[in-house]
Amino acid sequence: MSDELKGGQNQSSQVSDGNGLYNSPQEALKKVSSEYEYWSGKLTETSLQMCYALIAANWVIFGSINGVLKSIWAKSSLVMVMIALGSNVIAALMLSESLKKQMDYGEGHAEVWANQFEQAIGKNVAWPFTDTIQNTGRIMRWIKGCFTIAGAMCFIIGVIVK
Repeated sequence: MSDELKGGQNQSSQVSDGNGLYNSPQEALKKVSSEYEYWSGKLTETSLQMCYALIAANWVIFGSINGVLKSIWAKSSLVMVMIALGSNVIAALMLSESLKKQMDYGEGHAEVWANQFEQAIGKNVAWPFTDTIQNTGRIMRWIKGCFTIAGAMCFIIGVIVK
């Protein structure tokens, strides 16, 4: 096999001429994947902290359960926060069960798993995950972000109109 065709790929697509930030497309893809994992994890971490902060801020500003119950904005803020927090629990349960199922499948079907790997190379597919896992993660990121922000907006409005 010639040096140009190692691993079924052209050598020139694997190694840069030294002028770029990354030495290969795979290295650049791994960097994007790493950043995605960091920022999606950061979203979970930050939204969780912000939810706790909003709960505390509502109690500080509105003073008591009666104060919170008298303000539609405080109640709305807390409902949004509870939806965000609840969705975190639901997502963790759904994703952990789906990932365990996929892991068990990969362990128990090594030959099929290897074939699926070969078929997925270079394609924009969910593998080694599933479409359900990918879509659950995508939807939950939006729920966490949007409901946390909505809770913050309701709180701010509540403070202004108080």
